Amino acid sequence: MALVPQTATLGWMPHLALVPAIEHEQRVAESRFSARQQEVLDVVEAVFLRDGLAPVRIGRLAAEARCSRRTLYELAAGKEDLFLVVLDRFMRRIARSGRDAIAHERDPVRRIVAMGTAAAEGFGALTPAFIRAVEEYPPARRRFDEHIAAARSTLEALIDDAIEEGSFRPLDASTAAEAVLVLVLHFVDSEHARSTGVSPAAALELVFDVFVAGAEARP
Repeated sequence: MALVPQTATLGWMPHLALVPAIEHEQRVAESRFSARQQEVLDVVEAVFLRDGLAPVRIGRLAAEARCSRRTLYELAAGKEDLFLVVLDRFMRRIARSGRDAIAHERDPVRRIVAMGTAAAEGFGALTPAFIRAVEEYPPARRRFDEHIAAARSTLEALIDDAIEEGSFRPLDASTAAEAVLVLVLHFVDSEHARSTGVSPAAALELVFDVFVAGAEARP
């Protein structure tokens, strides 16, 4: 979710020293698509967000994107692989947003809030149909979990920095990061969204607010 750009000064974020390598991998992954392919993927993403995965057909994707089937097959081998491409782009977009937000914050607590805000805004764009598709297609669920694992590592690093700088009381950063991400997954779950009517964005903002309030160092 939240990554720091290679151009940022990492001296005041010692635990995020590994992040430039992660971002380099992201840039390589994103550079494989031309401008036209990015436009097509934007339309394909909109269709998957609207309809999920099961009802979608390659022919309809080509019609809505105003491209040939061949163009889609140049992007991926089939609709399932296209869904994975779209999922990767979506998660990287959240990561990029969080990365940029963190890079502008020097206060350790504000960096965590920035990450939470970016996550809330990013996941707020998810629809129940898209979330259900991720849950029901095992390769997509594994890919989603990989992105969440990267987010957990970044959150843990941010928590470690907040502890070392005295903004957070001593706590186990790994456990805290895991707990927060478990709540993130709960509130992104399609069943929760359907049963409560609470958007992932609103739920995640509350999760990070409560976490920060509970973790801050007390006089």
